[in-house]
Amino acid sequence: MQNFADLNNTIDKTAEDVVQLLVKENKKLATAESCTGGLISAAVTDVSGASAVFDAGICTYANSAKEKYLGVPCDILEKYGAVSEQTARFMAKGIRLSASADIGVSVTGIAGPTGGTPDKPVGTVYIGVSDGTGEHAFLEFTDASSIEEADRRKYIRLKTVLAALLAVKESLLKDERK
Repeated sequence: MQNFADLNNTIDKTAEDVVQLLVKENKKLATAESCTGGLISAAVTDVSGASAVFDAGICTYANSAKEKYLGVPCDILEKYGAVSEQTARFMAKGIRLSASADIGVSVTGIAGPTGGTPDKPVGTVYIGVSDGTGEHAFLEFTDASSIEEADRRKYIRLKTVLAALLAVKESLLKDERK
């Protein structure tokens, strides 16, 4: 487990890497965030030069916002829930299309301390990436039980930011290897 200073430094470095790759590839990024509340957008825009590659970021906390602004179908939300692989994929595609970006990244999850269920405990987060060749999403579970209770929400959110940035970086590196 990383301490908060190390985690923040890793996020900063990864955001710098992402911005550099976006500049190199002449690509634009857009974010759709739920449980991180804009922290991914903040990490990217903290990097000098981000304005050349960052198109838009939107926080869609409510299901109605996911539907209205990102085009997540109501039946997907009803069938799978807001915290699901399916919703994360639609969110990533929705922000990429609405912002006319090359890459859309999304996060939707349960940062706690409330809201968890046996099927989706606190720390359950889905990250989606849409890069124009398709959409994919994956589960990123953060076990914060070893973190002081007062810091667990913050820790889950920061780990989610890092995982989302790493997913974008991987997508960009995949393009580079082609």
